[in-house]
Amino acid sequence: MSRFRNLTSALAAMLLVGAPTLRAADFQSGDTKMSVYGFVWVYANYFIDAEENASGYSGSLWYGNPLDTHSLPNNQFHFDVQPTRFGFASVTPSANLGDIKTKIEYDINGSNDHLRHANIQVGGFTIGQAWSLWNDFDASVDTVDWAGPIGAPCYDTPRYKLVRYDVSLDKNNSLGISLENNNGHGDGNAGTAGTADAKIPTIIGAYAYTDSWGHLSVRAMMQNYGSYFPATGTTGKQRYSKEEGAFMFSGDVKLAKDDLVFGVYTGNAVGNYGTGFQSVDFDDATQTVNAFKSVGWWAGYTHTWTDAVRSNVVVSGTSFSTDAKLPQTDSTTGTGWKSGTAVFVNTFVKLAKNLEFGVEYVWEQAKPFATNGAVDSNGKPASNNSNSKIEFSLKANF
Repeated sequence: MSRFRNLTSALAAMLLVGAPTLRAADFQSGDTKMSVYGFVWVYANYFIDAEENASGYSGSLWYGNPLDTHSLPNNQFHFDVQPTRFGFASVTPSANLGDIKTKIEYDINGSNDHLRHANIQVGGFTIGQAWSLWNDFDASVDTVDWAGPIGAPCYDTPRYKLVRYDVSLDKNNSLGISLENNNGHGDGNAGTAGTADAKIPTIIGAYAYTDSWGHLSVRAMMQNYGSYFPATGTTGKQRYSKEEGAFMFSGDVKLAKDDLVFGVYTGNAVGNYGTGFQSVDFDDATQTVNAFKSVGWWAGYTHTWTDAVRSNVVVSGTSFSTDAKLPQTDSTTGTGWKSGTAVFVNTFVKLAKNLEFGVEYVWEQAKPFATNGAVDSNGKPASNNSNSKIEFSLKANF
């Protein structure tokens, strides 16, 4: 996920199309301080010798079939308005619990309208729908692309219902623990006829060391996957499940006005905490849960030219491993992904206090498991599938 997108969750701003005179609204009722905020993001991309996904989504290669990425016109322009965001936040002091904070955020994005945040923060706790603790925003990359780099954690995934606790041990050390909603099935589960049956929430722990030079962080996660079958006339109810784990190391190093960010994660059945697909496969016949193992990594370098201009180079990748117990197809993409790589080069220019323009070149490649002589609809080897595109964005927030 891009750092620029992630930071917008903290911006106090609001923008309505056709209402350029509107400004951020801060007001107070009794002891409660409130603000209304949001933004509009105008976006365009041009695909070069590559397939565009039917929706024109910025991360198109990863939403199509890796065996057939040349089935649409090779050069195509797409124009869109990325989410118009509305947010509301409040702070109310209390004698016993300290400040009680609330946040509600909603994105209006065509058919993808959705609630982003709805949570209460009090005494180190965050309760409701919010960003997962698996995210390390201080190690996030800075891209125009809305989906961000494949291989980064929580690739274009929604926030989660959770109960999270964060505590600062001192000025350098901090800890966090989070219990997050678990749907019990993940992706890649075409083999199951049962109902998702998560017995326990996803558990995530995080530690971070922060200093003037940057920070380092380690995270661990445990997820439960399960399937349930109700009783029938001949059999009693049945359920089976399995726990899987993952680890992540991430950080950033500040170099004068520049910044180097990086991270790597590995584990079984990472699912929505990684790419968002290929996590587990349920074998109902033997009542076993078989997990895909995945590795994801990313690195980005930000160079600040002036207070108004910055540029980034970002590289990222992901890979999956499987065995005879796991299918080489999954229910999300139709064909199993073996690996992927992406490269981003961009520049952002601040045109005004609340207005920023970005331009970016992206190259990405996906490889499927089944490349043995496979070709796409144009007869090109499946292992050579790639996208190349140029992206533009204009974002106003206040």
